[in-house]
Amino acid sequence: NRWQLLYDPVPEAALNPYLGLVSEGDSIQEGQDYSFATAIENISAWDMDSVLVNYWIQTSSNERFDIPYPRQDSLRSGEFLLDTLEIETLGLEGTNSLWIEVNPRIGSNGEQDQLEQYYFNNLAQLRFHVAQDRVNPILDVTFDGRHILDGEMVSAEPRITMRLDDENPFLLMDDPADTSFFSIFLKEPNGFQRRVRFLESEQESMRFLPADDSRNISEIQFEPRLPQDGRYSLLVIASDKSGNASGSVDYRISFEVEQESSITEVLNYPNPFTTNTRFVFTLTGSQVPDYMKIQIMTITGRVVKEIFKEELGPIHIGKNITEYAWDGTDMYGDRLANGVYLYRVITRDSGADLEIRETAASTFFKKGFGKMYLMR
Repeated sequence: NRWQLLYDPVPEAALNPYLGLVSEGDSIQEGQDYSFATAIENISAWDMDSVLVNYWIQTSSNERFDIPYPRQDSLRSGEFLLDTLEIETLGLEGTNSLWIEVNPRIGSNGEQDQLEQYYFNNLAQLRFHVAQDRVNPILDVTFDGRHILDGEMVSAEPRITMRLDDENPFLLMDDPADTSFFSIFLKEPNGFQRRVRFLESEQESMRFLPADDSRNISEIQFEPRLPQDGRYSLLVIASDKSGNASGSVDYRISFEVEQESSITEVLNYPNPFTTNTRFVFTLTGSQVPDYMKIQIMTITGRVVKEIFKEELGPIHIGKNITEYAWDGTDMYGDRLANGVYLYRVITRDSGADLEIRETAASTFFKKGFGKMYLMR
């Protein structure tokens, strides 16, 4: 006459993107975190003891990477769970699939983690594309704040700055302990080439300054003491986090070092001149002299103009072309007459005169005096 069934009902969880869906879109740049979340709702009248959810990435090469996600607390009837995942995309270039499995099948017989009414609404796949970072970073190398030509004279104690500018704001080179993206080599005048290590000592210092914002500019400051006179060579190999090299050819430059402080004869350029003329000279040693003065005088020996070091502009070891340009006026600002003028340079460091370094231009000077021609 009658059947009666006594049983314990089981809950039912389902993926429900209409309650909440977070996604970065179907295409992002390599290094940019991929954010994802979708609602998991208990659509039954019975509470779920807990929720186990499996997330994994299936790459374009069909590799699987599981994404750690802890078991969640109980999911009560009518409630939903919405957690955002942040997935790193370094190395995931190409088209990938994100898989979500709620209350997964984990038993050897395909049994679910816990009893549930249906399985078909627990599984989802979302495709997204990661654009590979193929842009080369830009390497910029300066000696004491300036760019040098190959073979140029530099200080025996230079400050060499190597700056790497990467356009990718997501793959920041911001780890102060990770210097694996740089290799620095120094070749000495005796032909011996060595790799320079990141260390601090009295003889040599090289330190890494990581990127500190989304501009992604990292920097190496190398301050060696170069005890030998002669030609050195610097080799810099750099890449970004994606492995893109800073150029198809590694940066290499040679430079000259001379320990003794000296100055070449100072030339004015252009000569003759009509509106203004600048002063050209080369310094050697490890530091800029503390005193320098250029005296301009008539052919009778009367001083009409004195130009001091502070007026000449920034001066460095190596070749200099002064920012200051003499316009042919005397110390009072009056214009001088056309004709020939003599000039001499007085240079001292720690009270001692600097040695004059012989060059091909030295033959144009007599007893330290040079000639300039003013032609308006």
